[in-house]
Amino acid sequence: MKKFTYLFAAVLASCSFFASAKQTIAIVGAMDAEITNLLPHIKNKHTVTIGQHQYYQGKIGNHSVVVTRSGVGKVNAAVTTTTLIREFKVDKLIFTGIAGAAAAELSPTDVVVSTALVQHDVDLTVFGNKPGHMDGFDDRYFYADPQLTAQAFAAAQQVLDNKKVFQGVIATGDQFIADKQKVNFIHNEFNAMAIEMEGAAVAQVAFMFNKPFVVIRTISDKADGSAHFDYPKLKQITADNSVAITLAMLASH
Repeated sequence: MKKFTYLFAAVLASCSFFASAKQTIAIVGAMDAEITNLLPHIKNKHTVTIGQHQYYQGKIGNHSVVVTRSGVGKVNAAVTTTTLIREFKVDKLIFTGIAGAAAAELSPTDVVVSTALVQHDVDLTVFGNKPGHMDGFDDRYFYADPQLTAQAFAAAQQVLDNKKVFQGVIATGDQFIADKQKVNFIHNEFNAMAIEMEGAAVAQVAFMFNKPFVVIRTISDKADGSAHFDYPKLKQITADNSVAITLAMLASH
């Protein structure tokens, strides 16, 4: 992991992806494991506490960054994303971390880059809405920025074998899914490839503020009856992979 964190400092110092010094980059993970190794490389680091969340603000290379742990779940993710946009004026958001597999072809350590996000636990079907469709929005899906998606996908292919990298829908809900029947419903209803607990909340807030975003997820488990065994064993490995992909993405643009 150390090589990834050293690379991160060099990446942001040299890449043109966030070329404007006026731009601020938000890099967010749900858990400590997904951000801890980035923190030592923030120069002039200033910790801002808002509510119960800490935001690590400073410089990596010539670029302003805010790195933070959102906490698990949609409310935490929405609060954090709103704070990043309103208080820190971030221009782009990268949310990275781990997820369960919804598609049968996925295995642990595979990667899914978001094309769209959906809330699988939203149910207003009694009013004629499709599952996952919240009132007030034209679509049940929130679409990731195509340029960021393409860049993240290319970066993941550089880090991993091409056969281990996928693009697709990521489904979000306030549940740790460990049931094959639920997995099948989510996959079939939403054409979802991965299941997690934050991405669609980030996507909805980013959409409402017209901010480009992408979600990058490394698969930690099959989201079935074995999920509670696989997840703890693979959590750190998959979190490290997500960091490496983020670094490669930034390095190439």
